[in-house]
Amino acid sequence: MVPPAYKSIKNSEIEEIEFENGKLRLLAGAYEGKQGYKSKYLPLDYYDIHLDANASIDINTDSDRSILVFTLSGDAYVGGELIKEKTAAKLTSGDHVVIKAGDESAQILFVSSTRLDEQIYWGGPIVMNTKAELNKAFEDLDRGTFLQKNIAY
Repeated sequence: MVPPAYKSIKNSEIEEIEFENGKLRLLAGAYEGKQGYKSKYLPLDYYDIHLDANASIDINTDSDRSILVFTLSGDAYVGGELIKEKTAAKLTSGDHVVIKAGDESAQILFVSSTRLDEQIYWGGPIVMNTKAELNKAFEDLDRGTFLQKNIAY
């Protein structure tokens, strides 16, 4: 396990890439030759995409990545399938993703990273690799001994 860390990214550090009928805010990773925040442990692309009504964006991806899209506002179509507002969708493999806004503008979060292929046990704000680790984390939290190390940020 690695020690916890936090990285604050200021709005002024976020690259905004304009394209026809929309923009992409590069929160992390790379997009068309531009580089955002670089993840310390895994390759990560994290985009805040704003599309005008009926506009679309075609994003090239690595076929070995897990991809998640979340519609913050407005409906969107991914691969022709409707993703309603405030809905997350995990995408299957492919080398590109086409996201298209519906009849109204849309804001979509796009996250792509290498698959870990590890077990995950989740409980509220805590994510661990085994049930025993998760139970221990909650015991530590109850005792007030959880995350006692200084966190650099």
